[in-house]
Amino acid sequence: MKRLVLILTVMAVLVPTSLWAQDNKADIFGGFSILSLSDSVDRTTAPGWQAAVGGNVTPMFPVVGDFGGQYKDGGSAMEYLFGPRATHRTDKASVFGHALFGGTHFSDGGGNHFTMAYGGGVDVNAGDKMAVRVVQFDWMPIKNGGTGAGWTKNSIRLGFGVVFKIGS
Repeated sequence: MKRLVLILTVMAVLVPTSLWAQDNKADIFGGFSILSLSDSVDRTTAPGWQAAVGGNVTPMFPVVGDFGGQYKDGGSAMEYLFGPRATHRTDKASVFGHALFGGTHFSDGGGNHFTMAYGGGVDVNAGDKMAVRVVQFDWMPIKNGGTGAGWTKNSIRLGFGVVFKIGS
């Protein structure tokens, strides 16, 4: 995963700006997600929803607010994450990578935990104002409890859905 983030960062710096196109001012994403949490003993997978809003600060770099909710056995996990994204747009698709920071709230008495999400995805254009997010993959380290507590490092989230492009 670290290699993917490094490659996307190098691409954003080395590829000339003229090769990047900005079709829109903002993107709104909504769709299905799967959160897979793992501790040292077992893995729990929960389905749910995911939504994101991204506003283009520059042609290559939108700022994103990403939200999600997954549910299993009467409990839920709700993510609220914010941060920069690097996007490469072509006529047919967009490829992006991001580093998001925020929190996860667990309803089963687990409270709020600092969360990071490093990942990316691919949006395939379905028209001038719409795209299909084929996949979004996030590696999500989650801080366990207060000072001195460890991290849950084997958590991942997959998202799929529809992207609406706003403005021109």
